[in-house]
Amino acid sequence: MTKLLLRWFVKDYKNVQDPAVRRRYGTMGGVVGILCNVLLCAAKMVAGILTGSVSVMADAFNNLSDAGSSVVTLVGFKMSGRPADDEHPFGHGRMEYISGFVVSMVIILVGVELVRSSVEKIITPEPVEFGVVPLVILLLSIAVKLWMCLFNRKLGAAIQSSAMKATAMDSLSDVAATTAVVVGILVGHFAQVAIDGYVGVLVALFILYTGYNTAKETMNLLLGEAPDAEFVRQIEKRVLSYPEIMGVHDLIVHNYGPGHTVVSLHAEVPCHVDILKIHDTIDNIERKLHEEFGCEAVIHMDPIVTDDQKINEVHAKVASLVKLIDPVITVHDFRMVTGPTHTNLIFDVVVPHRFRLTDEEVKQAVNLGVKTLDSTYEAVINVDKAYIGG
Repeated sequence: MTKLLLRWFVKDYKNVQDPAVRRRYGTMGGVVGILCNVLLCAAKMVAGILTGSVSVMADAFNNLSDAGSSVVTLVGFKMSGRPADDEHPFGHGRMEYISGFVVSMVIILVGVELVRSSVEKIITPEPVEFGVVPLVILLLSIAVKLWMCLFNRKLGAAIQSSAMKATAMDSLSDVAATTAVVVGILVGHFAQVAIDGYVGVLVALFILYTGYNTAKETMNLLLGEAPDAEFVRQIEKRVLSYPEIMGVHDLIVHNYGPGHTVVSLHAEVPCHVDILKIHDTIDNIERKLHEEFGCEAVIHMDPIVTDDQKINEVHAKVASLVKLIDPVITVHDFRMVTGPTHTNLIFDVVVPHRFRLTDEEVKQAVNLGVKTLDSTYEAVINVDKAYIGG
């Protein structure tokens, strides 16, 4: 069914790297979400009126909020597709994340209101009328929501959209919520136990949980989270595939929305190579990263000494030394400056965020270790964080 809809409504649907195709995916997903949720809301309201069940009405309003969420997502996809301008030189891609956050706030507000109305029903319970028609409506709703979950999951996976993946999870939580409503109606009818208000609270909690998870995911994207580890590995592997590049560090990925990624990194190159030749190599790498990964790349060259045996030996010893402090620590930009009374070892050490040692403690530990190699060595250390985000 999903592939059929894509063939009908999304031109060139297999070319998901094209921003225009991606927007058409979002538009189709939003329209389908609006139509399905409005129909489900209307059907459940009829069922709620027939049964007098607050949990059914709560489920109906949940679908109404989902329809509103689809409208916001649709608008978000439209706005995120706007080109870059003077005020927004990196484009408007993050509007998709903002729309997802707005959706989560709507979901949370609906959940809070449904908790209130359900608690009132617990305090002053009213009988729930059992009917075959309302039951059939709810069962059909479960089937539709299951399909919508699979539908949005496929679209989200195809275009790597956090908003559509969140919509898929929302549909799955709706399935659980409606199932709880059905169980509540059946228990109330056959066991004569008034649990409608309690089921309404349960539905509301499902809604609140979905809203919280959606808000958390979109907020992480807006604040700047670490990129996929495999993406980072592939970038490093591609850069190091050039024989002129000796090492890579300080790799940073900035995400300005789907299809708007900026990568910066430091590439270590031999200090004796021709500057024009290595500059040409760096230009080629930047173009290749753009072609293969769809990102804008900025590469800083770090010249390193590769033919000095003494420096190489001391560098290797220092690199091994810091591993004794903690295996996660790495060293780069290593230099030696020899004087009449002492030798400065100048280098950067990279430690993770929230490391067990402070920066000063790291410097002291490394300095003590360096002294064991030679008492005339003085370590001049800059502590870097293992930062891959933005």
